[in-house]
Amino acid sequence: MKARVAEKAEWTAADRLSALKMIFDSHAEKDARVAISAIAEANKMQGSYAPTKRELSGPGGGAIPIDLTNATDDELAALKAIFGPLAGGAGDDDASDPSGGSEESSGA
Repeated sequence: MKARVAEKAEWTAADRLSALKMIFDSHAEKDARVAISAIAEANKMQGSYAPTKRELSGPGGGAIPIDLTNATDDELAALKAIFGPLAGGAGDDDASDPSGGSEESSGA
């Protein structure tokens, strides 16, 4: 299986398009859904579709609310390890400051 995956990783764009054409040709009459999917995939490969973009937001289009009041010390430590200085410390959460910084960092 690994050899087969490695082989497919070496395919060129032309190889992939050729494979999609074979899929289309073999399913054009039997299963239109498969044939159409092959065309759609080939079009994506050729840049015919705009990139897909998803934006997520919280209520009213604002920030996504995150409640960490029940997070354990281990969970908070893991978040601090991931986000580093962005995680801040106790008392750094100032809801009135939209910049997310504390009073010391904002120069106030």
